[in-house]
Amino acid sequence: MKNKLSLFLLIFGLGLQAQAQLSLGIKGGYTRAWEDYGDVALPPNAPIEINGANVTLMSWYRFNRRLSVGIEPGYVRRGAACIPGFVIWNGDTRFLLDYVEMPVMIRFDILSLAKQRFQLYSKLGAGASMIVRAQQEVVRFDDPEATTRTPIDLGENSILNRWDTGGYAAVGTSLKLGQNQLLLEGNFYYGLIDASRSFQSQNRSFNVNLGFMHNF
Repeated sequence: MKNKLSLFLLIFGLGLQAQAQLSLGIKGGYTRAWEDYGDVALPPNAPIEINGANVTLMSWYRFNRRLSVGIEPGYVRRGAACIPGFVIWNGDTRFLLDYVEMPVMIRFDILSLAKQRFQLYSKLGAGASMIVRAQQEVVRFDDPEATTRTPIDLGENSILNRWDTGGYAAVGTSLKLGQNQLLLEGNFYYGLIDASRSFQSQNRSFNVNLGFMHNF
């Protein structure tokens, strides 16, 4: 019985290994970020989004034609404009928050065309992120050139929560060129922890990325 079980596990493992494939890559692009303030009332037509950028490394392990698991450590700017409690008469205050993140993701290939050269896929995941740099930007409506930025302390008495956790959802397309892949992807982040310690301010962001991966 033990010999049969060992033989089965060996054959199963060899079959899985034959299907598996390691892919490494990098992607980057544009980030649109804002914060969810709950029921807090903001000034009419107040802009709450900021523009930023992101760069991400990718390490993926493909189990079969459709299912892959990976990690995507990255650097991204999140934050928000029109911060509750910071609104002033002649300007506004923005938070510019630079995070490093480490999501764990599952990818499912929805559609494959042209002998699997072109693929449409979706991804879901979760992970933690940490602020590595924070700035407070004061924007004057009457004099935009007078905009100033000052660093925000990240110590024990900081006005910010340095850590965040959240979920990720993405859709994308990939084009296979030999052992390489070109990617175009949209990614949404839903933070669960308030960025500010004083009011509800959960991070939200949307990335549009171009990427490159090599399949080993």
